[in-house]
Order: sequence, then structure tokens, then C-alpha cells
Amino acid sequence: MHRHSQASPQTIPGTDFPFEVIKRKGPPKLLTDRETKQRRGLLAKIHVAKKQMQLNDGEYEMILRSFKVASAGDMTMDQLEGMVKMLKHYGWKPSPSRRPSTGSGAAVGREGQLVALRARCVQAAREITNGDKRLAGLAEKICGTSQLIWCHSVPKLERLLAVLGKIKSSKSEETF
Repeated sequence: MHRHSQASPQTIPGTDFPFEVIKRKGPPKLLTDRETKQRRGLLAKIHVAKKQMQLNDGEYEMILRSFKVASAGDMTMDQLEGMVKMLKHYGWKPSPSRRPSTGSGAAVGREGQLVALRARCVQAAREITNGDKRLAGLAEKICGTSQLIWCHSVPKLERLLAVLGKIKSSKSEETF
């Protein structure tokens, strides 16, 4: 006898296609105020994109299902970023920020972004096998230094984070 998942299959109205019902889990735990602000910003981008792209409820729900969540509020930071990238891929163009940047505020914002990216790189490295050593080696190759604190380039840190994410996803796919 086969064991099925806890979710009960339902059918899409007007068809006989079964789909899994995804229940809300609630938002993941956040560590800092900066992550909370970043999360709110990503959620706002998603909802603005939904409105600007004129996605109906069914289309939006299918996008959420591809991330296996019932609501954008249930998504992790990586999922939120992935959804924003996907919406951009499908043609959404975010409008430029309405806030004028000031000299000192922009510098503080950039430094905050660097700190957040470094922390996310360290977190991603913890989730892969032998992550500390791999992080040092990848940082040396991508950023030019094995110490993340010495890397002051947002694009390089984003590239490092992307590589760590690909390693993490390739390892998780191998376990299935």
C-alpha cells in the first residue's frame, strides 16, 4: 500500500486535474531589523508587479504554487528574491525609486547592503557540506580575498551568493 502525502488532492474547477492543497505556514523567522525591512521591500515589489502585470488571482496562485507556498508572506528570503527575478523575466520592469539618495545616506545604505550580503553568504555556506572551506575558496576566486569582510563589491558578493545558492540547490536535488 502506498503512502500519500498529508495534503488532500482537489480538482481545479471545470477540470479533472488534481492538485496539491498548500496550507499556510506563516512567515519564516527573521534575524535582524535589516532582514525585516528587506523582506517587506521584496513583498512590496511582488505585489506591485502583480498589479502592474495585471495578474488575475488564478495566475498569481499558480506562481505561488510553483514555490510551494499559499501566500507570498510564507516565502523565505531566497524564494522572495527568486519570485522577483521570475517576474522580471516575464517582463515586469520595476520603476525607479522615488526617494532621492543623499551622499551620506547612500553610503550607509551601501554598507548595510554589504553587511547583509556577507551575512547571507555565511548563512548559505552553513547549509552546504564543508561550507566554511568552500566559502573561503570561492571568496578568493570571486572576490579576490578569502576574508569576506575585505570584499567591498556588491556585484562580487551577489555573484558569490548566487554560486553558493547553486551549490546548495544541486546538493538538495541529489538527495531526492
